[in-house]
Amino acid sequence: MSRRRKRSPGAQSQPPGVAPIGGAGPAGPLPRAVSPGGPKPDDLAVAEKAAPEAGHDFIAAFRRALSSASPLLPEGGATGAPMMAVIAVMSALAALALAGMLIIAIATDRWTDDLAESMTVQVKGVSASEIEERTEAALAVLAEVDGLTDIRVRTPEEAAALLRPWLGDAAGAYLSIPALIDLKADARGREALPAIRANLAAISPGVTIDDHGKWNASLTRAARRGQLLSLGVFVLITGAACAIAAFAARAGLAANADVIAILHLVGATDDFIAEEVQRRFFVICLRGSLIGVLVAAAAMFMLTLGAQVGGAESYFLPTFETSPVTFAPMTLVPITICLATSLTARLTVLRSLKEAL
Repeated sequence: MSRRRKRSPGAQSQPPGVAPIGGAGPAGPLPRAVSPGGPKPDDLAVAEKAAPEAGHDFIAAFRRALSSASPLLPEGGATGAPMMAVIAVMSALAALALAGMLIIAIATDRWTDDLAESMTVQVKGVSASEIEERTEAALAVLAEVDGLTDIRVRTPEEAAALLRPWLGDAAGAYLSIPALIDLKADARGREALPAIRANLAAISPGVTIDDHGKWNASLTRAARRGQLLSLGVFVLITGAACAIAAFAARAGLAANADVIAILHLVGATDDFIAEEVQRRFFVICLRGSLIGVLVAAAAMFMLTLGAQVGGAESYFLPTFETSPVTFAPMTLVPITICLATSLTARLTVLRSLKEAL
């Protein structure tokens, strides 16, 4: 029978090939790793003898070690900088998707509200004098209808400006540009729309009124599809982050298999190991998601600034503008990514440890 060394009352034997974590509680130095090839028989005997003596003191000391400089899964490797970089990129894309969804909603609602209240009467004619005569008749018809307000005839210069992007500056020189009458209609005015159409058509077939209903409906449908697409992108990115977290958790367990085996021998439970892995993933993903959100916010700011400096104009589409409200949904990205990935890592660890048993 092998001889055992005598030890002092305050000392604890250290298994061969096991390095201390870097701190000792009442139970003595804590195991960090074993020699290549897994625990040896002597290691197991010593660990089994030390387990009843260590008890909860080991767990408390190990928690202190993890909270300082010796995490269960080190920052390097699959759960370190590479994963943080991947989470940063995915968080930036998710933040841009949420911001885009809100920008589309705000711009579309503002523009459709204007379209819902406004109508436009178009007066066509062969000559300028004929257009002017029909315009006066159309104004007389509109003045007799209750519920119509802000009736205004656009000047020829304003009408020509609408055609300038397609026909150039000389459009008004060789074309008889129709006259445009802008107006706003409340509920009573919209109820009288069929009668207005009939009275305007009686003046001339070239006098028509457009309530922007078809254009408004098409724009609303397109905006809703864009919002659903942005939300779908966000959900897919979150799911991809969870898949990466599951893979990284399995890789971390495989890389630290000897440490996990020793922890089990000295009394650590699966829940304890999963909790430490979850905490580690939460910290890494929080760092990466915050970096990604900052990058997305900077990109949004630069795009807005570039559009303003470049003098971007929109003739038939709503103008997309950013404001502090636009950046508010970005705060949901770190919360969602961190909770989803850390919970996925915890469940993956628990399942992997259960399968290993």
